[in-house]
Amino acid sequence: MADATEARIALMNTKIRKIQISMRLLIWSVVPILLLTLGLAWIFYPEPYEFITEFISNLGNYDSYHDNLDNSISVIIMTVGFITTGFASLIVSILYFIRPGMRIKVIKFQNSKVKILKSEPGLLYAYLKGFLYLLMCIGAMGIAVPADHATLKIFHLIGAVMFIFSFGLVNFVHQLLRFTRKHNLRFEKKKWDFYFDTVIVSIVLSVMVILGIAYAVNKLAGITHPAIMAPLWQKILLIVNLVAVFALDIDDI
Repeated sequence: MADATEARIALMNTKIRKIQISMRLLIWSVVPILLLTLGLAWIFYPEPYEFITEFISNLGNYDSYHDNLDNSISVIIMTVGFITTGFASLIVSILYFIRPGMRIKVIKFQNSKVKILKSEPGLLYAYLKGFLYLLMCIGAMGIAVPADHATLKIFHLIGAVMFIFSFGLVNFVHQLLRFTRKHNLRFEKKKWDFYFDTVIVSIVLSVMVILGIAYAVNKLAGITHPAIMAPLWQKILLIVNLVAVFALDIDDI
């Protein structure tokens, strides 16, 4: 009985591990998709793009921001790129919602009965992560709509806010749960990746807060200053998120 039970547990753990690896590859795929999308859109933008003062959304407008030049090529690139990002996020979201059960770490046999000494969820906080990736999907689809569309621009605005903050939140959640788990395991010797997770968690949260403040100050108070330019902090948050994605290991998924 012991051998058969151990074999089933090993098979279950292996299955969950394979799913986690596939999910990490899907999450990682967002990085090259976004970099390729934004890079090509920038190249084909019909006027010089002002990195510090212009929002990323301008790359996907029908007309360029300053000279009102036709921007059809970049519109197509941005639309295809963000729809693809949305589908990748949707697949990850679905996988979290239909997640496997527990991954059993240690078992003990007492009187022919199995006693689990240590276990953890196969995919920690799966519903929360699934919800955040669903928001990412909806946000990416919204960004695919040009910001200067006559009637649908509100969907772009809502989508942009949803995408950038849900992207930041899901990275924060991934790293925070990993950090918390390591912190609680007092018997586990803390290695370099423990401190790396600490730095990533702090940076992601800090940049998200600064972006929120910068946007409020810029838009609501009408105050402009290079240090609090919302377009600049939007890009900083995106860059931090892209780096944080590659910092995910299997146990973060």
